[in-house]
Amino acid sequence: MRRFLNTVFLFLLLSLSFPLPKEDFRKETVHSLRIVDRNGILLREFLNDTEGRGQWKALGELSPSLAQATIAIEDRRFRSHPGVDPVAVLRALVQNLQAGRFVSGGSTITQQVIRNVYHHPRTISTKLLEAWYALRLEMMQSKEEILEQYLNRVPYGNGLVGAEAAARHYFGKPARDLSPAEAAFLAALPNAPSALNPYTNMMDALARQRRVLTAMHNQGMITSDDYALALQQPVTLIPPEANFRAPHLVEMAAAKASECAGATLVKTTIDYEKQRDIEWLVRGHLRSLRDKHVTNAAVVVLDNKTMEVVALVGSADYFNPRIQGQVNGVLARRQPGSAVKPLTYALAFEGPFTAGDVVPDVPTRIPDQDGDYIPENYDRRYHGPVRLRTALACSYNVPAVRVLRVIGAENLLQRLRNAGLTTLDQESAFYGYGLTLGNGEVRLLDLTRAYSALANAGTLRPVTFISSIETVSGTVNPDAVPAASRVFSPQAAWLVTDILRDADARHPAFGQAFRFPFECAVKTGTTKDYRDNWTMGYTTEYTVGVWTGNFDGEPMKGVSGVTGAGPIFEDVMMYLHVRPAEPLPVGFEPPEGMLRRRICALSGLLPTPSCRRTLQEWFIEGKTPSARCTFHRPFRFVDNNGRVIEKIFEVFPDEYSEWAREQRLETPPPEAHPLPFRDRPEQTTRLVLVQPQPGQLFKLDPVLRREYQAIRILAQVPPGVRGVRLRVGDAEVMALQGRETWWPLRKGRHRFVLEGKRGQEVVRSDEVIIHVD
Repeated sequence: MRRFLNTVFLFLLLSLSFPLPKEDFRKETVHSLRIVDRNGILLREFLNDTEGRGQWKALGELSPSLAQATIAIEDRRFRSHPGVDPVAVLRALVQNLQAGRFVSGGSTITQQVIRNVYHHPRTISTKLLEAWYALRLEMMQSKEEILEQYLNRVPYGNGLVGAEAAARHYFGKPARDLSPAEAAFLAALPNAPSALNPYTNMMDALARQRRVLTAMHNQGMITSDDYALALQQPVTLIPPEANFRAPHLVEMAAAKASECAGATLVKTTIDYEKQRDIEWLVRGHLRSLRDKHVTNAAVVVLDNKTMEVVALVGSADYFNPRIQGQVNGVLARRQPGSAVKPLTYALAFEGPFTAGDVVPDVPTRIPDQDGDYIPENYDRRYHGPVRLRTALACSYNVPAVRVLRVIGAENLLQRLRNAGLTTLDQESAFYGYGLTLGNGEVRLLDLTRAYSALANAGTLRPVTFISSIETVSGTVNPDAVPAASRVFSPQAAWLVTDILRDADARHPAFGQAFRFPFECAVKTGTTKDYRDNWTMGYTTEYTVGVWTGNFDGEPMKGVSGVTGAGPIFEDVMMYLHVRPAEPLPVGFEPPEGMLRRRICALSGLLPTPSCRRTLQEWFIEGKTPSARCTFHRPFRFVDNNGRVIEKIFEVFPDEYSEWAREQRLETPPPEAHPLPFRDRPEQTTRLVLVQPQPGQLFKLDPVLRREYQAIRILAQVPPGVRGVRLRVGDAEVMALQGRETWWPLRKGRHRFVLEGKRGQEVVRSDEVIIHVD
């Protein structure tokens, strides 16, 4: 047995003379990688290569104070031990036994070099292996060479490896120029780079720095005067934003650069001035939403002509771990809610539907594999016959589901994928009818690109965020991108655009929101549980996508796309387009193959003389309506006083009957006889309140802000009548603009009468009474 032990001991002793592979400890030549914006403004300089190695510096090129501070705090007997410190090992063993857990490893600087070269897992067996390697390394290299290895390989947090990279990042200076206080600060960080991150835990980092300075003083490395001076010197770090601008975009660019060997310069497409200002806008709005439990937002701005990313904000604050700021919200998969509806309607307009078609917004039950599917609108109300223009502009859910039943969920899913929403990777049965309501997960960047296809006449083009990449061997152009593809016809894309830019069409649901001094197509989306809300839109120049929510999945407190992402979207659009000495963007011109026709505002069909209100609507050539309105019908009947009355009533198909009863709509008396249109009573001399209808019931939305909740007042004004006003009750009077105005809803029973003058004669409409709950 003794002979065996002697043999083992002799073998271990001889093995110490076996050198480790020299190539494992070679001094690396590392080229920094600079990432700049389109104008050459530096966004970030990576002082490390893709494996985390920093710019290699000889020990003589580093501050002597850094070497002293490192030895003082990491390995005070570094100069005397052979690679393993028995005293430190024994001390660590006692500390671990006293604590009942692992609190100290007793590793020497030499052992830490081995760990950073070979990256062994932290186990007892590997600790023994590292000790053996450390003893062998001490036989290969001098103490100065080992210390140089350590200072060039140790991590200093925030992705920084090596003292040179850390000094330039934290202090903006080379490591040779560090003061004793700064050197002690850097030497403090490798002990726990994440826990001592000075950008998030400066107090603990400074506390350890003071421990380092005390160790240096106690070991005679600095004088008492230098010690006192170092304790008083403030540690001033360069803000992370200065070193790392547009951080999420930079990460994306760096990942792309890693595919090119020897990359030294990446020129991105973003405009840093716009990027910086949009980041400021995002943070400002989120401060106002703090009490609504909204912690994060993401924004993408695309140039419609070049499809270059102009700005990309991945989170409210990349450097704030409390809100998971390093998550890139532009690439995160989230449910878009109603923001996906425009793509549904674009497909519908290519098929059997027109913007003037009427869809019943009434209680709807759709049998499916999981039972009856019952869609509900965001405002918890039904709106009766709704033209598709209104349905999309006001984001009503029931009409969208009814449209989907006709065009087919599988067809929509394939078209959404063709539009770049490739994260919709389940079968259509998985999403069901909720597909058109945004129950599938998409990425903000992908959805913004899909909206840009609507802005670009239905053509989907690749997004780019890199202009060029320079390497040590020359300039490399970005990889070839896929060719553009047409996902919607120009006519269908423009018709959706015309609806999304129609402020009057969306007014019933959104009030005065999204009013711009230029043409802007806009759509919001809110998930049912308030976990995500979106505002997407475009002009002829830019497409902008905005998401707000929380990365941890916590719901917001009643925040919709109008009140959450909407204000950010509005400010970004105004910032991009309303600039000194620059013209406003041009509007959206209809493509060939579009026709405008007058239709009945209620039925969407060709108007008859009985139709109370008509309007102009756009149609794709070949799909203009040919049928005449059947909703407005003249009737003749005898009233209770024996008078013969001729009056126009609204007559709806049977599927509207329940809705009509709930709305208390007037119906023809049982004994009334329908009249042919040519026998319609003359109405042109009467002042008539066309909208609202007598007995209508309106309900206030508890979520939507009051200023957005108003009803449209519409009058039929005969020739010669001027100065028409709306009288509400006995006191309130509102002037009409032309034939209409908007009246803000408030609870109660309200009596409306129109008044005007024909010469000196005062004319009045019939009284209309409505109820608001």
